[in-house]
Amino acid sequence: MVVVSGQDLQARWDIRRAEGRLRPYGIKRGVRGRRGPRATSGWEALTPTEVKIAALVARGDSTSDIARSMFLSRRTIQTYISHILTKLGAKGRVEIVREALRQGVSP
Repeated sequence: MVVVSGQDLQARWDIRRAEGRLRPYGIKRGVRGRRGPRATSGWEALTPTEVKIAALVARGDSTSDIARSMFLSRRTIQTYISHILTKLGAKGRVEIVREALRQGVSP
């Protein structure tokens, strides 16, 4: 199987047009290549989405509220919160709130 990029097909204009139409909806092209190393624990290990969810938890939003505001399922948010707890070595949402406040994340 041969993989051909848009550049090889001289479809640059089409790619830029599609990106321009998707940009207002917050859809961007992904990062290409390898990403730098990420911490495995602590606040630095959180992804941007996890930081956002931690801020919403710190604000006092329920799992259902967060799911509705981010257009995700309740179960997906529960999984994100579980990952946050694991990375922070926390036992509950209160510890997420403490760490978010310590990091200066405003709810």
